[in-house]
Amino acid sequence: MARRDTSARRYAEAAFEIGRADGTLDAWERDMATIGTTMRHSELRALMQHPAVPFADKERVLRKVMGRGVASAPINLILLMIRRGRPGAIDRMIERFTELLRRDRGIALAEVRSALPLGDEQRAEIVERLRALTDSEVEIHETVDPDLIGGIAVRIGDQLYDASVRSRLERLRARLTTV
Repeated sequence: MARRDTSARRYAEAAFEIGRADGTLDAWERDMATIGTTMRHSELRALMQHPAVPFADKERVLRKVMGRGVASAPINLILLMIRRGRPGAIDRMIERFTELLRRDRGIALAEVRSALPLGDEQRAEIVERLRALTDSEVEIHETVDPDLIGGIAVRIGDQLYDASVRSRLERLRARLTTV
């Protein structure tokens, strides 16, 4: 797994640097999103990962599936990864590319877990508080986790802000058992 992450990181950094140097980061972002969505199809993924399928066939299929909506440079990057035996690292490479893009744009990613789905007002309030906390723009990814019982838990990078009922109960239990 470490090798896959290392190669994914290197490919993502190369793509990011090319996009930044050419001034085409927005196009790369759009194309990477399209590629990521397309590569989620199980049949295409299986074909690209199958060792018995000749590379020329994989290339022909991928170029046909992507069509003219995706520039040749991102497709060539994906084909390079496939040729070098790294098709399993494509998803991680796209994630890493997106992380680099966010960082370059000053956007923090917040993973928000809540016991119930958030309403629009709650979401806006959370984004505003996180923006003040991080002093940057914030993009949130929401997950509903009934195990939290109530409240929310937010992870931004290595920081965890846990305001869930579950964590409060665990802290209370820890205090009561040490008495």
